[in-house]
Amino acid sequence: MELFNINSAYGLCESLYGVTPDENEFEDLALEAWSRIGTKHTRLYRFVGSVKDKTLELPCNAIGDEQIIESVHIPIPDAQTTSNSTNHPFENIWIESYIDHWIKRDDPYFERGKLVRYDEGDHELYFAHNYPKVMVIYHGILADEDGLPLINEKEQRAIAAFIAYHYLYKDGIKKRDANTIKLAQVVKEDWLRGCNAARVPEHMSQNDMNAILDAKTSWNRKNYGKSFKPHM
Repeated sequence: MELFNINSAYGLCESLYGVTPDENEFEDLALEAWSRIGTKHTRLYRFVGSVKDKTLELPCNAIGDEQIIESVHIPIPDAQTTSNSTNHPFENIWIESYIDHWIKRDDPYFERGKLVRYDEGDHELYFAHNYPKVMVIYHGILADEDGLPLINEKEQRAIAAFIAYHYLYKDGIKKRDANTIKLAQVVKEDWLRGCNAARVPEHMSQNDMNAILDAKTSWNRKNYGKSFKPHM
């Protein structure tokens, strides 16, 4: 799936709706439309930081309404012993290091070290101690070099429609022009359709399609060895 800079919607405002947005307002309007659509393209990131005042601030791309934290570790082997014969469980540490090596080969979420407890706040993590080094695995938004989110083609068109509607409706109200207000309502419908289209995933698995068809069609459609997806 190809992703674009959010500023790429600027050209669509002109080519599709004949609207030239104010460059000083465009970015804020585009981000508002993106937030209303609610789709976010993410991947796993690794962040290493230091806890000060029992608080760790997360990177700026670690935003979202859903759970974004996969794990939080400190670089200490997760080993312990039930014997008091030695102060250092060297044998346990060696075993844990050997196990960690093989787990890391198969699990992309795995980070060597000891998991620590934390509480989530507003773009921050809170700890019981000031750890000098903490490793956080989190789902972060794909962004450009300026920190702006990347969008796909459907989101691009929806954002352009939202911005065009904003300017047309504002202009119609200012000039008391009924025709411009009616045109703005037509563009608003474009925005709503584009918004719904942007929320549909680019790819639907057999499981996703099966759940949809179970709700909409008869179970008689199921045959052994057949795809659940409709033929195009």
